Amino acid sequence: MRRPRGCATKFVDWRVKTMRNYAIHGGFTGLAASTRVRLARNVKGYPYRNLTPGQLSEIANKVWDALSAAPAVANGLHMTDVRAGSQEAMQLIEKHMISPEFAKKGGKLIASDSGDIAIMLGEEDHIRLQVMGTGLCPKECMETAKRIADLIENRVPFDYSDQLGYLTACPSNLGTGLRVSVMLHLPVLTQSGAAERLVGWAARQGFTVRGAYGEGTRAAGGFYQISNQITLGLSEDAIVDKLITAATEVIDQEKKAREQLRSQNEDALFDRIARSAGVLRHARLLPSQEAVTCISDVLIGLQMGYLTGVSPEELIETEQMTQPALIAGAPHERDRVRAQKLREVTENLRIQG
Repeated sequence: MRRPRGCATKFVDWRVKTMRNYAIHGGFTGLAASTRVRLARNVKGYPYRNLTPGQLSEIANKVWDALSAAPAVANGLHMTDVRAGSQEAMQLIEKHMISPEFAKKGGKLIASDSGDIAIMLGEEDHIRLQVMGTGLCPKECMETAKRIADLIENRVPFDYSDQLGYLTACPSNLGTGLRVSVMLHLPVLTQSGAAERLVGWAARQGFTVRGAYGEGTRAAGGFYQISNQITLGLSEDAIVDKLITAATEVIDQEKKAREQLRSQNEDALFDRIARSAGVLRHARLLPSQEAVTCISDVLIGLQMGYLTGVSPEELIETEQMTQPALIAGAPHERDRVRAQKLREVTENLRIQG
């Protein structure tokens, strides 16, 4: 770990390392963009809300010291102060490392360079520990998150009830304190209107469906988060298994919808994919919304065999890393840089058929 106790926190350029640097990679890449496991914990003896700066620093140092006891886990982690509303906070939202709520209030963050491990200190709960991977990989992310949480708990006492489990600021997180989320790419279900029915189906199964950046955000490009609603009365393994089953079922529905679209009007589908591929390969200016739409179409083309030459993971990573705050600069310059990066990543993109 790279911050001796008591020293100033370190500035990190979150644009350097990306999703390909994640330690965990799962299946269904392109349909399941990424997986996140998040554990909520609170430290005994501290108020749940309105921590003073001194109390937050005490908690941060306790967590830091606990992690330092296991270099194999701690190596590559660092602590930084996230200022409320800062450019860095916006970048961290775009990398899905912090919540919009955390960005608004600020706090301390312990994270890996790539962002696959991120521990928010001072969000709604004292500790929000999350682990991310590419594709569908809840079990693997859960193993890593649990190992880190246990390491902290060995030295930092958490608020825990024998009847209720881990105590949290919001009752919806009581019990395991576990939220498992999978980012799914569902453009054809969205186009057909079936995504709206998916929201109702998910609620009946105990899940919630949101846009790519959480509650209240749009599902740009057909990207949705599906996550568990219930944390009390279920084991961690049961929650993970249930989400895998639900995500796999939704992925199957999207694949069937794509095949139905192919059978109904393959020429129109192929034309849409080819046009978007041409835009990504040759455009000199690309606004964010147009880029997401074209990337979504190209991901369909890759999954259905119309396109080759770039991996879905590379394309999803580039979409994330070309969000406005991560590029920075004036709008025209952002559009220019975004187009350049997408030309580079699609240089070998080829149309089949």
